[in-house]
Amino acid sequence: MKKSLFAIACILAVVACKQSSTKEPVEDSTIASEVQKMALEEPVSAEEVRHEYLSQDLATFELYGRVQSVTYTQEHSFPITVQFNDTGNVTAIVRVVSEEEKENAEVQYNDANRIEYIRFESDSPWVTILGYEEGDGFRAPRTYTSSNQVGNYIEETYHRDSKGLVTNVEVQEVVHFGTVENDEAVSIEFSDFDKKGNWLKCTIKHGDTAFVKVRAITYFP
Repeated sequence: MKKSLFAIACILAVVACKQSSTKEPVEDSTIASEVQKMALEEPVSAEEVRHEYLSQDLATFELYGRVQSVTYTQEHSFPITVQFNDTGNVTAIVRVVSEEEKENAEVQYNDANRIEYIRFESDSPWVTILGYEEGDGFRAPRTYTSSNQVGNYIEETYHRDSKGLVTNVEVQEVVHFGTVENDEAVSIEFSDFDKKGNWLKCTIKHGDTAFVKVRAITYFP
């Protein structure tokens, strides 16, 4: 079964991505420069900032402040950049496949004006489906589901603390409509917070497997 959750969460960026392409990911020099620059900044505690989302799209990607773009990088995965306008609405989600090739995602909203589907054409028929708790206000997603829409999917349910950080994840995998038993625990550690209180590094462990996601964030002046 193909595992291809869009994980922006840690979209979050908490989910492992297995690319179907045989091409090797390339390192974007701009992304590397941003990550290096942020690494030199003095980190702050998540306790030192006010955690308040300025728009629903920023909440979807768990971003505080007037964010212009966020780029997610992970070893063996293609970098993904989410771009926002000055009111906090998503204008594009772009995956860097190679120096010459970039792919834009298709994004669909639900009736509550929250992002519900994210799809890259090269991953078809797989899509990422986001689920939210009911209620008003800007909310981060509760569930992320990678599905081929014909009986195969992985669903991750996130539990968060009062600051919105994920503390626990429940994973359910279904293959050909049958549940796959897996009792391996998932642990998440956020680190390297910037001055807006946004995490820049996320370490995820699933059983004996561990991987690190890094976010490079730019802000409107």
